[in-house]
Amino acid sequence: MHRSFELGESKMSAPISSTKRMLNGERLLQRIPALAISGDALAVDQILYEVLDLFVNEVRADVGQINLLPKGGRVEKVCIIKDGDPWLKKGIDLHLFNPYRGFNGQVMATRNSVFVRDIWAKGAEDESNPFLELVATMDDRYVKEIKKPVAGTIIAPIKRGREIFCTVELGRYREREPFCEEERDLIDDIARRYGSLIMDYILDVKNRIAINTAHKKLLSISRLIASKKPVDYQDAAEAYIKMSAADTGLLLLKTGGLLKYDYRVLVWCGEELQTVLLNDFPPSPGSILRDDPKVSFPVEGEEGDPRLTRFYDRIQGHQGLTEKERGYILDCLGLARSYVAYPLHLLGQDLGAVVLGSRRPQFWDFLHMNPFLALYNSLLKSFLLNERLINCLSNVSLRIHNPGFYCLSALKGSLISNCPNLLHDPGVKGALDGLEQLLSEMHEEGRLLRTRGKNLFFVKWLRAFIGQKRAQIPGIEISLEIEGRSIDKCLLVTSNEELGAVFENLFSNSIRAIGTRQRGNDIVCGMIRINVWQEKGRVRVRFQDNGTSYSTVSGRGIPQIKGFMQNLGGKIRMYKNPFRVFLDFPCQPEEER
Repeated sequence: MHRSFELGESKMSAPISSTKRMLNGERLLQRIPALAISGDALAVDQILYEVLDLFVNEVRADVGQINLLPKGGRVEKVCIIKDGDPWLKKGIDLHLFNPYRGFNGQVMATRNSVFVRDIWAKGAEDESNPFLELVATMDDRYVKEIKKPVAGTIIAPIKRGREIFCTVELGRYREREPFCEEERDLIDDIARRYGSLIMDYILDVKNRIAINTAHKKLLSISRLIASKKPVDYQDAAEAYIKMSAADTGLLLLKTGGLLKYDYRVLVWCGEELQTVLLNDFPPSPGSILRDDPKVSFPVEGEEGDPRLTRFYDRIQGHQGLTEKERGYILDCLGLARSYVAYPLHLLGQDLGAVVLGSRRPQFWDFLHMNPFLALYNSLLKSFLLNERLINCLSNVSLRIHNPGFYCLSALKGSLISNCPNLLHDPGVKGALDGLEQLLSEMHEEGRLLRTRGKNLFFVKWLRAFIGQKRAQIPGIEISLEIEGRSIDKCLLVTSNEELGAVFENLFSNSIRAIGTRQRGNDIVCGMIRINVWQEKGRVRVRFQDNGTSYSTVSGRGIPQIKGFMQNLGGKIRMYKNPFRVFLDFPCQPEEER
């Protein structure tokens, strides 16, 4: 009896030889470095498209997909081509893909490619169709536009040793001739020759993006802590959303004093993120919020376990939440079929916890943090401890300066009025003098945490900053033109952190804009031009690049730069066609100071 879908052994021992096909793969290897020059997410998308386009063209497929399956990272359909064009639709979360189900699950289990003549066939009595078992859980639009018109499919694994870390899925419309074994062998051969090499390169670029993401988030937090400005913890949580395989999660951060149990909770589902405050929420015995040596970390759990159920019940009965807040937290918790919880403990301090959850059961291998997210998580704990230390020492300093000295003065005044002879007693006098010296020393040490504006020679600072950037982004030409010699002596009253935040944002925006243009024309050389001059007692800067526009919510991060410029007493103006930014800083020549 003819079966509509077949699972066969891969014939990698007999590779197909074709000069044209080998040249296509080699041409792609030569093109990838040029595509990757910007090192951002759009560069990865372009490389993935080129890779998938190679597979699609070799067997004249109508639809192609690349499924990335890294352990401890996002499991997702990273690229889809339909009829020669990229197909990635807004509102469809493609990282909910489950690699262990469907025909892809058979590839994972057998470690061989799958060749299916009709993915919609019911199959024989002794073998059900794994695709039909999960199609009801897929996004309706994805099924209608990608899966519905397809009949035959080939799914080939790409391996690193014995580990499958990627699969390539190709489909052909039902009105066309179905795939054949020879075409499946060809895809296996290309995957064996080039797959691991190309995908490793793509993963390397993605890793660089991940470390840049972690670096920018941590740098932003450190600058805010150094300037004692409020930390945007929603921005801090974004790294867990983008760099993990979690569909839902919670970041619980302890706030207030050491003896209080108040938490700022950042809850997300997909890309939606909300902040909720839990006041007077003492951790339960065995909670991951306690730095308990008896509990082994990290904690793996699943739907309905005692830990998740207990937290669910406590949120349901907590009096300090609005119904909207309570409903959102409970909805997110209800989605988790499996989860991994990491405590944010450091030096015996309970700083909070992060919980990464998935809609897929027993998904722990993928929920664990990859090396870059683990590094980010470790450094975030240090920043949280540093912030707590600043708050505690600031409170100690204030209490010494006001109540401490006030009480000591009151004690001396009472002794002078009622028992003046005691002040001549060496023991009493020595104790009072020692107490006053101790309070003075502790208060002075508390002043270490004070922030104050520093006098920075702007031009010298900018030259040093640009020198660092030239080393970080050697593929982009950066020029600095200074007009007039007197400007070298102009001082800005600011801090390195605040000034660095302004130019870090500007460079990040320009790198992305240049990368967007280079994807359309990879021979373009990226250029950033910075002009500095003095006018009417102010330092003026023009910042311009040769990039092109790209989609963004806020417009090249200008709102963030505006906030920093306001703190510095400066102004910012932005123009388009060509895009350029003008900065205006208040300053004074050195001799006037």
